[in-house]
Amino acid sequence: MELKDIKHIGPVTLDRLNANHIYTPKDLLLRFPKRYYFYQVDNEHAFCGETLCFKAVVASRPVWIKTVKRSRAFVFYVNVNERKIKCIIFSGDYLRFKLQVGIPIICYGKYKEKENEFSLTTIFFEDFECRIELDYGIPDINNKTIQNAIERVLQTGYSLEDDLPLEYIQKYRLGTINELMRLAHFPKSITDCTRVRRRIRYEDFFWYTASLEALKRLKNSEEKQPKKINIDMINQFIQGLPYELTQDQRHVLNECLNDISSTKIMNRLIQGDVGSGKSIVAFICSLAVISAGYQVALMVPTEILAKQHYENVRKLFPNVAIELLTSSVKLKEKEDILYKLMHGRISLIIGTHALIENQVIFKNLGLAIIDEQHRFGVNQRKALLEKLKGVDALYLTATPIPRTLGLTSFGDLDLSMIKTMPKNRKPVLTKIVPMEQLSSLAKALERHLACDEQIYVVVPLIEESERLDYIDMNQAIEIFEKLLPKAKFGVLHGKMKVKDKDSIMNAFKNHELDCLLSTTVIEVGVDVSNATVMVILDAERYGLSQIHQLRGRVGRGSIQSYCYLVTTKDYVKRLDILEKTTDGFLLAEEDFKLRGPGDYLGEEQSGFNSLNFDYESNDIMIWKCALEDSKEFISKYLLKEVDNSRLDTIFKQISVKKSKIN
Repeated sequence: MELKDIKHIGPVTLDRLNANHIYTPKDLLLRFPKRYYFYQVDNEHAFCGETLCFKAVVASRPVWIKTVKRSRAFVFYVNVNERKIKCIIFSGDYLRFKLQVGIPIICYGKYKEKENEFSLTTIFFEDFECRIELDYGIPDINNKTIQNAIERVLQTGYSLEDDLPLEYIQKYRLGTINELMRLAHFPKSITDCTRVRRRIRYEDFFWYTASLEALKRLKNSEEKQPKKINIDMINQFIQGLPYELTQDQRHVLNECLNDISSTKIMNRLIQGDVGSGKSIVAFICSLAVISAGYQVALMVPTEILAKQHYENVRKLFPNVAIELLTSSVKLKEKEDILYKLMHGRISLIIGTHALIENQVIFKNLGLAIIDEQHRFGVNQRKALLEKLKGVDALYLTATPIPRTLGLTSFGDLDLSMIKTMPKNRKPVLTKIVPMEQLSSLAKALERHLACDEQIYVVVPLIEESERLDYIDMNQAIEIFEKLLPKAKFGVLHGKMKVKDKDSIMNAFKNHELDCLLSTTVIEVGVDVSNATVMVILDAERYGLSQIHQLRGRVGRGSIQSYCYLVTTKDYVKRLDILEKTTDGFLLAEEDFKLRGPGDYLGEEQSGFNSLNFDYESNDIMIWKCALEDSKEFISKYLLKEVDNSRLDTIFKQISVKKSKIN
């Protein structure tokens, strides 16, 4: 049976299906809905302010209005629970002819008490009490068309073979793949959808964790030449530091040095809050690798941070050949650096994305350090490590992205944590501030300025946008010049020339400016100990990890520092945790629950990308069950009497099976 044999699938529909990677009846059956929409009529709570369905009777003809953003909207009145209420809905012209006075309708939307009106998203003209709608997410093909095609395939007796081992299906009562087909495409209740979601979650996680387990065993089978570290040099350097390393720093350093001097290829993440001392641990590891006769590459996301590291390392290692490579380095100087690097005359090179360019060739790269790793894409990190096979890798982060968090739990990435902070360092106090209370906040900011402290203001947009309703730089300048009329302001953003950015940053460091209005370019690399206040405008638009990274720019000294999250919404629940904790790893776990872990074996950094199904992604227990079962599966079925030379083949076989549910 072929797709073209299915009734009502003509050449146009067939081309559209093929364009969405649906070529066979099996592909069609395995294309699960992206979303399920549940509509339950509830007139009793129609005015509660929540989005829900309610029955109504049209009380007036719709009138077309033009909104601020030039969208088309219709306004009309309905009778709901013996009340005549105004409704507004954004829609096409068809509603003008369908909404006749006196006809019964079912509305889906929410009541706004302040405006005394309903804001609607959907109107149904047929009667029901409970309804489930499917969205396959395939452009230009009606969802009903897909459902009808699937029904015809199932009527022929077409069946699928289960890839998931039967023992695990029975263990969790997941149901067979053919039972799943009927429930997924023709659900009769929310319970049916829940069963589908549970089976899909488990199978996807099972093949992911099986792939990772095979990958982990494959990686552990690879070996490198152990590096002979000059321990005396390392100890002498540590003793000469103007401060004492914390117990956590010493422990993490020992873990790294053990990896470097072993036959195991190091692939380690150092997680610690901003200011916890990750960088000095990485610098000592660099010195250890250099003492063994190898080169070190340190890649950072911004030029500001690269220059800061370069200046700091030159002071720490005056006798080591160190160079800085960024996109702003002049061509002749760059050619000289590349020549020296290729011939081993540079021991440590610090740079931005410029380090992954093809012309950057190392003579003997032994360690790649990636600072603020959450700012780099998967391919960017991979490109640096592939400069030379068998290179030790060290990642530094204050808030690991969900993908990295997943790899530390299920993959081949080892985790080291620095929890203790240096002496006299106080945690940043965070508070959520509604936009209408900005004038009250200004009084607190004035008190900080009176104490000779400095302020960062993070602005979401450089220029005004028609698409995004956020504060831009010009609006922010106007607002804060009125709030703080005596303050000296500076502006910093990514579109400025490097020379201008350096000038503004130096002026702020030298306290020539009181307040720096900036985009997120200050997220990494800015170290101004006198800056004690961070104000983040439209804070609801940022992820938890990014806000945590931003507030790490303050609290660099011994003075108590503050971070104010200014929101335009009354209440943003997910921001609450930022008031309660400064633990970057805990925040990353929250991001993990909200965003998903990403595609470990691919390039995506968040989301459960192999699922064609949208759902709440907070069930960590399924991850744990899938991990335990996949380990058992690898050992029991695939690795019995198998040598390491076949691990790579096994890993590819599992990846193919995993792709069947993509």
